[in-house]
Amino acid sequence: MGEICPVPSIKVRSLIKNLKAGEELKVLVDHSCAVGNILEHLPEACYQHVVNEVANGIWEVRIRKR
Repeated sequence: MGEICPVPSIKVRSLIKNLKAGEELKVLVDHSCAVGNILEHLPEACYQHVVNEVANGIWEVRIRKR
């Protein structure tokens, strides 16, 4: 929250490296462009994701390692 691109995407890429199969990372962002940047760097073969706008202008991105 409160960080602009590409900071959220860089942090997520660093954190997902440590996920084990079945584990999930939840990320809250308040910039719509951050959602796209985060998803752009997720290999679909390795990760599932769900995005929900949990409040006006706040998105929750849930990333689960397959």
